[in-house]
Amino acid sequence: MKIAFLATGQVGSAVGRKLAELGHDVVLGSRNPSAARIQPAAGAKLRVASNAEAAAHGEWIVNALPGEYAVGILEACAVDGKILIDISNYNSAVDRPIEVPIGEAIQRAFPSARVVKTLNSVSAHLMVAPASLGKPHDVFIAGNDAAAKGEVEALLRAFGWQSIIDLGDLGACRAMEQLIPLWMRLEQVVGSPNFNLAVAIG
Repeated sequence: MKIAFLATGQVGSAVGRKLAELGHDVVLGSRNPSAARIQPAAGAKLRVASNAEAAAHGEWIVNALPGEYAVGILEACAVDGKILIDISNYNSAVDRPIEVPIGEAIQRAFPSARVVKTLNSVSAHLMVAPASLGKPHDVFIAGNDAAAKGEVEALLRAFGWQSIIDLGDLGACRAMEQLIPLWMRLEQVVGSPNFNLAVAIG
């Protein structure tokens, strides 16, 4: 499958490489493609282009842009009718209340996009290798399009996720994005990003 991944930082590098290793044809979107330094695995289809070029390439789009800029950048991208996985957060989420959750804002701006929110509260290395934590833990998913959500869930399972908790429609985005201040405080207490949340159901 052709996949666009909008961002080339730590998350883009980890998830982009994993997608390419799984056999997908991946283009990472960047504001400055010539400055991006991405080392794909041998034989993997992975390259860097502008955000608009990456989106034009992708049958699916993964948004990992800072939440403050996501809608504005996506306006120059081809997103109509595509599954759009939103794993982004507001950079300032710890400093102020979330006004409009990113996943909902993207869906409002692009009604024909099939937006699915997931992975936004998981460390980059655990996104693509959840078993490396060595303990059971969970990932959350939400979306208005049940079929799109099912396809994204299949991709998560290809990454190795076993426990995927469906929170329903995109109304769950606010709760998912409000986990970030907790995540940041936990990172300070734990001393590393090697942790995740697990939901115990009695």
